[in-house]
Parts: sequence; structure tokens; C-alpha cells
Amino acid sequence: MFKSGIFLAIITMLSRIMGLVRNTVSAKYFGASYQNDAFNSSFRIANLFRQLLGEGALGNTFIPIYNKKEKELGKEEARKLIFSVLNLLCLFLIILTIITIIFSNQIMTAIAKGFDDKTNILSGELLRIMAIYILFIGMSGMIGSVLNNFKQFIIPASTSLYFNFAMIFAAVVYKDKFGIYPVAWAVTIGGLLQLLVVLPSFFKTFGKYSFVIERHDPYLKEIFVMLLPMLLGVFGWQINVIVGQMFSSFLPAGGLTALSYANNLYLLPLGVFGTTISTIIFPTISKATAKGDIESVTKSVNGGLKLVALLVIPSTIAFTIFANDIVKVVYGYGKFDASAVKVTAECLFFYSIGLYFNNGMQILTRIFYSNKNTKDPVKFSLISIGINILINVLLMHSMKHKGLALASSITLGINFLQLYITAQKKYVKFNNKEVIGYILKTLITSLIAAGVGLLFANSFVRIGVFALVYIALWAVPLIKGGLNEFR
Repeated sequence: MFKSGIFLAIITMLSRIMGLVRNTVSAKYFGASYQNDAFNSSFRIANLFRQLLGEGALGNTFIPIYNKKEKELGKEEARKLIFSVLNLLCLFLIILTIITIIFSNQIMTAIAKGFDDKTNILSGELLRIMAIYILFIGMSGMIGSVLNNFKQFIIPASTSLYFNFAMIFAAVVYKDKFGIYPVAWAVTIGGLLQLLVVLPSFFKTFGKYSFVIERHDPYLKEIFVMLLPMLLGVFGWQINVIVGQMFSSFLPAGGLTALSYANNLYLLPLGVFGTTISTIIFPTISKATAKGDIESVTKSVNGGLKLVALLVIPSTIAFTIFANDIVKVVYGYGKFDASAVKVTAECLFFYSIGLYFNNGMQILTRIFYSNKNTKDPVKFSLISIGINILINVLLMHSMKHKGLALASSITLGINFLQLYITAQKKYVKFNNKEVIGYILKTLITSLIAAGVGLLFANSFVRIGVFALVYIALWAVPLIKGGLNEFR
């Protein structure tokens, strides 16, 4: 299982590096400006539906039900469910895209109340350009989830490479003549490329496509029964993103961009490690749950949480101790001046406190979805909305951008603990001593590596030495034990 994860992690890492290059280019040419604020604000709205209806809620709901139908009725009958879901999703996304195009200005005015008129008008225009991206990325994400269930991970993971390339190309080539607008068009073109990339693998796997919707399929109805509360839960967490965006629109110009760039750095380990591990684990624990093999589920989850600790704790230490160095190395060029680096580094510091919780949640939620329990994650997600709003209100005035980032981390920690405690009560027996022991070991070795890195003045050297020392400290135990302790 984890050998597959290595190849997936490499592809995901390349995609995330391209994403960082994209942000570096954007920071260099547009800086922490109102244009970047407008773009990041509208792009978050367009990208929201990727999590809701693409690789997020619908994909997580579909996999357990598909496996159940395949077990009970066979592969041919189960594949009809795939076509029904994709056809319904496509119709819904077309309607959603049209609504977004028509009401783009009203949507951005409602969400970014703190923007001035110039920024608000621009954000509405950019959202209108990016609206069709919702259709492309929703379909691409769902097809990717289907392919993942058939152990095809590499192609779906590689789609972001094409997306990021389109945005980098647009910013570099057309920025002087058209400003930020070509980047918005590149989002739509990049979304189309992501869809086109996964289609050949999909057709190779399933052959001739069927445009029929099996309306009376009880398994399709079961998906929607599970999907509604899950959508509420995923949307609940996305509301936290929107809430943060609303609060950040009241910050001085460039504040939202600083939060966005820090968040993109913070999400790099999540995409490479947390999402990769949970993507690999989910089909395995879903099938094991369907067979009643709780021992296999427990082993997979315990191994996943330990592997997350090994990979994510050093990222947390790097993002806190070396926050300024990392932001300067990645973004500190052109119009992204020293003050923008400072504000972004402060956001990164407080975001990174919740890094392990966010990665761990990717695994924990899969336990509930495999057991067809969407109610508990929804309940915890809705609780987190209230907590997030309350903490934002309490910290916004005194800590400004730092308070918004810290509110996100505290909310993630509370959500993680709710999922962990409930999963232990209902479904799995976590090896708490082992998992906590791994967290402590990785924390100690990370701090030792950071201490060595701090002996050097150059930002590049600091970060490089930190990484090398951490790898050296873990080399012997990993060579001896291999991947067995993560199984």
C-alpha cells in the first residue's frame, strides 16, 4: 500500500512545487496588491466546488457504495452506478456554472464585504471568467476519485501539473498587456486540461460511455442519502474558509494575499503527505470494512497516522522556526517586498500549528465514510464553524492576520480530537502509545535538526541543513525497519 504511496507522493510533490512556482511568479509580478487580493478571493470561490462535488464529498460517498454494489451485484451492474453519478453531476455543475456567471458580482460583494469598490468589481469580473472552471474541475475530481478506487493514482494526481503550467505561462507572457485577467483565463483553461488528462484512463477502464441515469437504482439513492449530510459537513468546513475570507477582506490591501500565500505553503505537506496517504488508504479500509475485517482497518489507520507524524511534524517545525526564511526563498522577489514577506511569514507560523491535525483528519474522516457514517463528521464540522467564527472575532482585533491563521489551527485541533475520540469509541482501536510516541520522536528529531540549521545564516543553507539532518537521524531506523512499522 505504502509503496504505491511513494510514487503518488512524488507526482504530488512535483504538482505542489509547480504550484509554489505559480505563486512565486504571481508574487513577483503582482505583489501583495489589490489585484492579487481580488484574484485569490474569487479563485477560492471557484475552487470551493472541487472539494464539495469533485474529489471531496461525492467521491468519498461514492467509493463505499460502489464497492458494496460490486460485491452484491457484480462489476457490470456496479459500473452503471458510475455513469449515473457522473451524468447527474455534470447536469448540476452546468447549472451551477451558469448561476455563477450571472451572479458573480453579487457573490463577491456578499463574501468580501471589506473590499473597496475597485477590488470588489475586479473580483466579480475574475469570478465570471473562472466560473466554467467549476464544471471542469468538478468532473475531473470525480473521475479521479473513480480511478483511485481502481488503484489508478498517478494520472489523477498529475493533473495539477498542467493546471499550474497554464497559470504560470499566462502570468509570464501576458501580464504586461492584460494584468491579472490572463491568469483567470488560465484557471479555466487549466481546469479543461485537468479533465482532458483523466478521460483516456477513464475510457480505457470502462469502455463505452453510457448517458443513462438509473433513476430507480437503490444504490444511487443510498449515495444521495449519505451525500446530503456529508455535503453539509464539507460545506461546513468550506464555510470556515469563507468566514476567514470575509474577515481578511477587512485587512489592509495585501492582507488577504499574505494569508493566501501562507496557506498555500502550509497546504504543501497536506497535499503531498496527508492527501496521498488518505487516498491510498481509503479504498483499502473501505473494502476491509465491507468484509468486516476490523484488524486490517486498524493496522492501516495506525500506520497512516504514524507515517503522517514522520512526514508532517518536521514540516511544522520548519514552518514555525524557519517561516521567514521559507517565505523569503519562495516569494521574496520583485514586487513582493520585505514587509509582504514579514506578514506572510507571520501567517505561516500560526497556520502551521494545525498542520498535523489537518493531515490526520484526512485519514480519520475516511474511517467514518467507510462505515457509511456521515453524521458524526458533519456534526463536528458544524461545531467547528461556530468555534472558528468565535475565535476570529476574539483574535481579529488584537492579532489581525495572525489571529485569523491561529483561529484556523485551533479549530482544526478541536475537530481532529472529536474525530479521533469518536472513531476510537465506535470503529478502531488506536495504538495511542505508539502514535503519540512517534509524534514525540519526530518532534525531538525535528528540533535537533532545526537547532543545527540555525547555526547557519543563509536561508537556503538553513533549510537544506535542517532537511539533511532530519533525514540522517531517521535513516538508520527506516533502513532497518523499512515500511513494516507503517503497516
